[in-house]
Amino acid sequence: MTEVASALPVRQPRNPWMPEAVLRRDGYVLAAAWIAALAFGVLLPIAPRTAVAAFVVIPFALAAPAASTAVLIAVTVLVPFDLQEAFKVTGGRGEPGLLLIDALMLLGLLRIGWLLLRKRLPLDLPLLAGAGVGLIYAAALGWGLVRGWDVSEAGHEARRAVLGVAAFLLVWPLMANRTARRRLVWVLITVGLALGIWGLAQWLFVVAYTDQGDVGVRAGVDLTSAGRGQLQGGMYAYPVAVTLAWAALVMGRIQRVPVKWLLAAILFLNAVCLLVTFERTLWVATVIACVLVVVMSGGAAARPALKWAGAGVACMTVLAALSPGEARSAVERLLSVHEASSDNSLWARLAESRYVIEAIHHRPITGSGFGATITWGVRDTFETVTTTFSHNGYLWLSWKIGIPAAALVVLLIVGAILRRTPGSDTADWRALRRGSQASLVAVLLICVMFPVFNALGITALIGLLVAVAYSGEPEDSAARAASAGWSL
Repeated sequence: MTEVASALPVRQPRNPWMPEAVLRRDGYVLAAAWIAALAFGVLLPIAPRTAVAAFVVIPFALAAPAASTAVLIAVTVLVPFDLQEAFKVTGGRGEPGLLLIDALMLLGLLRIGWLLLRKRLPLDLPLLAGAGVGLIYAAALGWGLVRGWDVSEAGHEARRAVLGVAAFLLVWPLMANRTARRRLVWVLITVGLALGIWGLAQWLFVVAYTDQGDVGVRAGVDLTSAGRGQLQGGMYAYPVAVTLAWAALVMGRIQRVPVKWLLAAILFLNAVCLLVTFERTLWVATVIACVLVVVMSGGAAARPALKWAGAGVACMTVLAALSPGEARSAVERLLSVHEASSDNSLWARLAESRYVIEAIHHRPITGSGFGATITWGVRDTFETVTTTFSHNGYLWLSWKIGIPAAALVVLLIVGAILRRTPGSDTADWRALRRGSQASLVAVLLICVMFPVFNALGITALIGLLVAVAYSGEPEDSAARAASAGWSL
């Protein structure tokens, strides 16, 4: 029997990152190439630019879904909307059309749907819940169009909300494979470093503040004597980057010194960017998230936490000596909490919220749909405006999709925060999971004062954090990841 067994061919272990067309005869790469070639041939005479985009994007999204998901996360976090719009796959500037991230998202979701139909990907409870939230957002878009709201505004709001769900659905199959997890960690490290450098560049070179509000330095700082501006680009992502880097440093068993200093650089750069946003809510939420990381980690994290906190204080002290104006503005901004009665931004938010609550009261179950507007103002105090916007993220979500659906979305995030850590987690993944859960706490706190659910630069990242928090025990064989063709 031993001789017979030794004579049998030995099956080589699969590389979960090798394209599926090499491993199986399903031909994902070949199919993607045929579809791209067909789209190129059809579109070339009438839309050359779209034809070229199709020739590049379709094979990339279908044959390398993990890499395309990484690009989607990086683009949404780092690239301003105006720049994304300049490189639309279809349509021109200011016209309805598909952004690059829209194309990657739709192709990725089509691929997920195809794998589910072929039973190559199990329809587990998290995937089903994500799909359900996606259907709710689709219904809110349809409801908004039926009610006659502006098509462009409804589409923009739907895009920003759906990106979070899409990112979760695209990332979720990656959670079954240890190699995929390691690649995901490096994607986050790369994006975190780029985010810190980009934010610092905006501040140092005083990049102009745009109408979209997602890039640049906005002039002035309320309740300070000499604040020159507030960094706006990437501001919702800075708390997440700080928390994840902090978790890795205080929890992860990092042996390589270069990696440790890389994480320290991410922590420091993003902390500086967070500081010069001069947004007190973001500061408080980030501190709470970092404290939660230590509390959830137990006594083992206390000593490294004190070490890195001390190093951070020392760096900030040196920075304050080099930039006394910014340091003074930060202190004045922090102490201005006691001057709430003279804070116009707070009173504006309260007045705005009253009108949003009234709109929710009219349609508490179905919501008003994406694209819905309110008209509000306070005589002799705040100018009357008509807007689709609301600063309070919870009110915005309830206003658009209804209270029951909004409660479901929030409860799913809370469930991710409360998810227990499986015993099979490695030290690095446990740190990422704890950092993700603490980051989601920060997101929920920030949502009280800012429309996080409606911000293009953070919704996809939220979906990724939820997927990490819900992830279970990985399959060492990587069978599920390989069968789904998740290659990078």
